[in-house]
Amino acid sequence: MVSGKNIAAAVSVTAVVAGLSYIAYFDYKRRNDRQFRRKLKRDRKRVEKTAEKISREPTLDDINEQALELLKSITNAKQPESPEEKEQYFMAQVSKGESLCGAGPAAYAEAACHFFQALKVYPNPVELVMIYQKTTPDLVFKLVMAMMAQEVRQKQARYYDVFPTEDKHVRIKDKNKLGEGKAKDKKPAKDADTKGDVVTPNRGLFATKDVAADEIVYEEDSVVSTLLPCAQNGKYCYHCMRAIPAAEAEAEAEDTAEAKSEAAEEETEEKKEPASDGIKCDKCAEAVYCSEECRQDAYDAYHQFLCPNSSAATANDFAEQAKKSHELAPILIAKFFGILVDREKKKELARALGVSDKNTSEADEYTTWEHLESMRYLELIPSATDAAMLHKLGELMSDSVPGLNEFVTGDRYTMLKGKLDYNAYAVHSAGDAEVPKETEDTHVSDTMRDDHSSSTVGISLYLISSHIAHGCDPNVQIVFPDNTDKIAVKALKPIAADEELRVSFVNPLLDVAARQKQLQSSYRIKCTCTKCETELAAAKENAAGNEDVPATPSTETIDPTAEGTPSFAA
Repeated sequence: MVSGKNIAAAVSVTAVVAGLSYIAYFDYKRRNDRQFRRKLKRDRKRVEKTAEKISREPTLDDINEQALELLKSITNAKQPESPEEKEQYFMAQVSKGESLCGAGPAAYAEAACHFFQALKVYPNPVELVMIYQKTTPDLVFKLVMAMMAQEVRQKQARYYDVFPTEDKHVRIKDKNKLGEGKAKDKKPAKDADTKGDVVTPNRGLFATKDVAADEIVYEEDSVVSTLLPCAQNGKYCYHCMRAIPAAEAEAEAEDTAEAKSEAAEEETEEKKEPASDGIKCDKCAEAVYCSEECRQDAYDAYHQFLCPNSSAATANDFAEQAKKSHELAPILIAKFFGILVDREKKKELARALGVSDKNTSEADEYTTWEHLESMRYLELIPSATDAAMLHKLGELMSDSVPGLNEFVTGDRYTMLKGKLDYNAYAVHSAGDAEVPKETEDTHVSDTMRDDHSSSTVGISLYLISSHIAHGCDPNVQIVFPDNTDKIAVKALKPIAADEELRVSFVNPLLDVAARQKQLQSSYRIKCTCTKCETELAAAKENAAGNEDVPATPSTETIDPTAEGTPSFAA
């Protein structure tokens, strides 16, 4: 009978023999089989790579790369529309994400994908992000944040492909990429916009079709606007800036030949007393509107916050502080955030009700704030007044606009002022309407693009027209066909397709020294246009024959680091 020891010994010997045989075979294949050696090398690298991944935390590049892949995987995912569908979708995505987190690190990527999709339908994304930060694994949270960042980058990359819309017949282009034919346009941008060898985008607005002289290129509504203090006299609408017809003028227009009779004249005299028949705010006597529609639109968007006689005492404090600052920027910024919130609420309501707008385009996926971020701005030095106004703005609107205090930091407030200073336009009154002159109490220090073609009644910001560059010999002019803050861009001369639109930021009738001084001090622009160069050359020739004439007109140099002086940024 064979003992257990003998069996064990036999098995051991067999195993040793088999092992030695495999080693011999392995060594033979390694020495003589090239394909076998390659396979071994690939397997070794794969094992080393896997071990490296396990041994270290994923880098930011790893996370961003994975986030991009996850975004691609849900590109065609259908989003719910109704509130009920969104709620069900949100709960389902969060539940899947939580289950996958419990399955361990191998399922974290898929979990992050579900949490990201839940985030897209949640009404308060910032709140949900804070919850994710506290409740999800660190890698999952980083992936969700990276997906958000990658989505923003993708959205920004296609912005200039969809905005402005085709019906405007213009396109925003980077002049740095237009080739040597545009070299002259690139130089001023490099002087103003660069640090070292870094060239910032130098964008302009170009026509996409041939435009005849006197033709309207496009029309555009304002983003935000406000009357000058000197025009806040009840004669102009506080919302659209239309001149409110005086009662006397309305009576004369309605009368026929019988207006010459004594009875008609007496009736007209009786109607002279009121300055206008505008619709007043039911709480304050300051805001007057041309129609009920304007009054309601203004109240919904911003006047509910800014009315000095509202229940909130901070509204009156804000108005007084803004008046003392002699700046319209604080009012415009407050209005802007009110309008921004009102627009997004109306969009959300329309989606909730299933109301679709046939005129929507890809450009409508961008919020007003995202449009604003694409604008150039003047880099300003924050002042004590800015800090005071920012504090008042927070007190005024933080209850109605959740998260405003956290979002509008001191730097962001200063940037908003810089965008207004560089991009806002003067709104001109109707040709026959008189605007009271500014006084010591009503003057404002805000910068605005103004060719001084007629009296200025207000200041306004436009999404498309902010991209029009300055030209001392402009090919377009901003006009106001409805006598409101709605503008039309009118061609002053024939414009070819792919030609850049240029408007005068200052009075084009000024001499070259005055123009360049104003452009430098207000916009940090050193103009080298043909008109400026021609006039400078003529001045030098004239000076050569007259010792009393300076050799070069004064172009005051301003230190951009001096307090209160703007410097240029893109």
